[in-house]
Amino acid sequence: MKALFRILVLSSCLITLIGTVAIAAPAKDDVKVTSEKMTYSADGQTVVFIKNVVVKHPQADIWANKVTVYLQDDKNAPKSENVGGMNPGKIERIVAQGNVRIKMEKGRRGTCDTATYTLNDELLVMTGSPKLSEGKNTIAGNIIKFWVKENRSEVLGSTNQPVEAIFSAPSKAKK
Repeated sequence: MKALFRILVLSSCLITLIGTVAIAAPAKDDVKVTSEKMTYSADGQTVVFIKNVVVKHPQADIWANKVTVYLQDDKNAPKSENVGGMNPGKIERIVAQGNVRIKMEKGRRGTCDTATYTLNDELLVMTGSPKLSEGKNTIAGNIIKFWVKENRSEVLGSTNQPVEAIFSAPSKAKK
């Protein structure tokens, strides 16, 4: 009975923290994650979502096979908030792996094997055949770093995977 109570308390805390299931509408800056399976580790302050994962965030929507949410360890949290070994810290970063697809505002889209989004500096790092496009313009390389807030990117190439950029040039109007 105690074990069942702990599971119920932990589950309700996770639901509240992550926002995977919400009775009320999520706040505009909330991160909503849905998947077929979820595991939580108090030791590593991680929540792992597996299979058909969808992350909804104000800056981007992400689809992947697996998503790990890393939580900041809030050492100053009152003990009453630290239920069942869970520390209700804020999200530090989100790592998406396997068949990653990203959709951002202004028609930006991306694909890669692994995408890491750090919330503090709003940096998206894409690796594993990353490709980022906006309209007909496309960039690809070994690593793509995209600072969402600054609308700035850096693409790093390698010998095996050089930087490749395709820009849509305006066509000349026929007279």
